[in-house]
Amino acid sequence: MKPEELELLKRHFPETAVTMVGEMFTQRHFKLYFKRPRSSKLGDFRPPRTKNGICTITLNMDLNPYQMLITYVHEVAHYDVYQQYGSKKVSPHGSEWQQQFAALLQPFMTQTVFPDDVLEALLNHLQHIKASSTADLNLQRVLHQYDKNPTNTTTVESLPEGTRFKTKNGLVFQKGEKQRTRYKCYCETNGRWYFVAALAEVQVV
Repeated sequence: MKPEELELLKRHFPETAVTMVGEMFTQRHFKLYFKRPRSSKLGDFRPPRTKNGICTITLNMDLNPYQMLITYVHEVAHYDVYQQYGSKKVSPHGSEWQQQFAALLQPFMTQTVFPDDVLEALLNHLQHIKASSTADLNLQRVLHQYDKNPTNTTTVESLPEGTRFKTKNGLVFQKGEKQRTRYKCYCETNGRWYFVAALAEVQVV
């Protein structure tokens, strides 16, 4: 990797994981971008738009190092499944993705990479892998303790239904019904519906 790329990884990932994160990137062929916070997701994988295009992985730049690493591995697992199955019909978070996610995460599952409490929560998470780490509220509560700027802000799950709130990116929502571990919320800013994580930190309007 280029020196500037390595420095970028050091700013976002646990120091002891940077080498493996870099190797995971150089062994594959995708573009990696760090994006401004998005209330509906922590990261995503996008297949190429054209025949000779390149896959893209994006990650929210405000994630703490441990959340960043888990999200990165999550999206790289999507990349690997796409490379293996292409456009064939496989469930986005089905057995193929679950097996690859667990396999990719395994080398990082040490006390030199994760604190004990995160490691324990991750081990439990891998017993029943969910579509997103945000769907595992126990894991999320542990990870939030390591946020870069911990605050006593309000979470979506603590608000009564119908409450208006604003997310970090400035969008204004109205809280709707709970859908498993997320809430279906109406965005007054653009007139669209979003599924917002239960533990998303927001400001009441």
